[in-house]
Amino acid sequence: MFLYAPIGFLSKSAESVPELAKRGRTQAANARVIGQFALGTTNAKARTAFADAEQHVRSFLKIITESAKPSRPEAPATSSVAAENDSTSVLPGAFAGYDALTAVQILPLLATLSPVELQQVSDYEQAHRARKTVLARIRQSQN
Repeated sequence: MFLYAPIGFLSKSAESVPELAKRGRTQAANARVIGQFALGTTNAKARTAFADAEQHVRSFLKIITESAKPSRPEAPATSSVAAENDSTSVLPGAFAGYDALTAVQILPLLATLSPVELQQVSDYEQAHRARKTVLARIRQSQN
């Protein structure tokens, strides 16, 4: 076998090498087509996944933007002096100009208040703007 196999290969090599080369080229072309198809499919799936992710992010940002808006419009004050007296008599001193503050500005101030002052701010917030983020942080602080 060690003697006749190489001799047989050498005698047939003139016929078999071109055929083997042709088969190799065909298989390489097939592999290229399959690879391009796989990449095209993967790219299409990736584009779809990115589009879905972008849509989810936009929906999330829309929800966040809407939740930052006041849930109830502010009640119009009968006079600015009466409204100022009302807010200063009910709210702790740290909240001068409370109605002009955003929820983001109010949240850090809540940590400095006593339980009685937290209740005053909660009552005032529920009666006026009823912002969910402020009320939730007050409930957290009270627990």
